[in-house]
Amino acid sequence: MSSSTPSTLIIPDVHGREFWRRAVAERKAADSVIFLGDYLDPYENECIYWNDAYRGFLDIVALKRECPEKVTLLLGNHDLHYLFPALRGSRYNKLAANKIRKTFEDNMGCFQMAAECEVAQRKYLFTHAGVHKIWLKKHEDLFGQVDQVSADTFNKLMFKKEFVKALGKISPWRGGKAKASSMIWADVNEYESSDTRIPDMIQVFGHTQMDEPKVINDSMYCLDCRRAFVLRDSGLIEQC
Repeated sequence: MSSSTPSTLIIPDVHGREFWRRAVAERKAADSVIFLGDYLDPYENECIYWNDAYRGFLDIVALKRECPEKVTLLLGNHDLHYLFPALRGSRYNKLAANKIRKTFEDNMGCFQMAAECEVAQRKYLFTHAGVHKIWLKKHEDLFGQVDQVSADTFNKLMFKKEFVKALGKISPWRGGKAKASSMIWADVNEYESSDTRIPDMIQVFGHTQMDEPKVINDSMYCLDCRRAFVLRDSGLIEQC
């Protein structure tokens, strides 16, 4: 992905939904498309059939393969728990687990942990659940200094044992005991304090499902609300 992205289409958590199709079709002129992860494991109350969710996932992977430089696919907790049993969470599909895991493994080069771009002279970091400063500092041996992290920091570590272990950290907001959750588990409520920020970085993520997007501390956007968004060349993030 280039260091300057004038128009970026952002697709929050899919979970088998179809909203991404219309957004991609209507925004063909976008310079890039970033999916924030969680492609499968539909919510029971949304009555999405598993076969339809899986077919949609395959179509997203095909889109990436057709436009490898334009489309970025991030990994979320509902993706990684099919690859690493220690990360297993809710709505894990035991019956289809082997098929899903093989699909991820066969297409592993299509996925990454984070992405970034620079718009209107500001850096934007895209992850599934946001990167919490306390979680970063807890694992400085992996990530280095907080003010030096980038998307490459996480992508280079993607499947290393120590990184997967760090991804398993969950705070009480999500039923765990850690001081702060990892970049695939952090709840939007964990970012209310100003000391959670990464310096000079605007974060864009999903994971915590809401009815409306939430802007936190003017430097964090949680967009998991079943709609697509666009990052304009002005730096504004707007609903499509």
